[in-house]
Amino acid sequence: MAGGQVSSSWTIRRFLRRLASADPTPGGGSAAALSGALGCALAGMVGRILLSRPRLAKTSRVRLQRETRIADRLAKKFQVLIQEDAQAYCALLRAQRARKRIVPARRRAIQSPIAICESAVEATQVIRAIFPLAGPYLGSDLKAGKALLRGAFESALTMALINVQGPDPDGHNKTIRRTLTRLQKRIRS
Repeated sequence: MAGGQVSSSWTIRRFLRRLASADPTPGGGSAAALSGALGCALAGMVGRILLSRPRLAKTSRVRLQRETRIADRLAKKFQVLIQEDAQAYCALLRAQRARKRIVPARRRAIQSPIAICESAVEATQVIRAIFPLAGPYLGSDLKAGKALLRGAFESALTMALINVQGPDPDGHNKTIRRTLTRLQKRIRS
């Protein structure tokens, strides 16, 4: 195990090669975060294309500028989450092997998938805000972005739910399940 080292400077080829290796990291959470970053990048692309149109109404321009900034911020957040998820999962594996501090390590491992879910919900709202301004061609890019974000959400949800199956001495897992259920409703609405 390489200690959860995933670098934002990696090429897609290197990331995919590492993802397909016998090393447990990067894994499903990091792949989910990459999917989210791709969805946000598509939203940013569409926003910029629309902003380049000289006859765009001022109110639409202001809304697009705001939504494009949000898409960019979320894309960067997803990139950070690729690394954080790998690091947290490695820490969980170390704790399980040592049979020490498993509950805190499991809680840390749940944080990244929850953040991926939250960010996917927020990014989906960005796409919903931009969509009415896009025609059919740009709309198809937004639909692809939305599909990537839903994939990110569902993948991260799976990772989080696996990690809340352990011991729950203080009801923390129940709170996480409620949060995940709330996020599921938001992304589906």
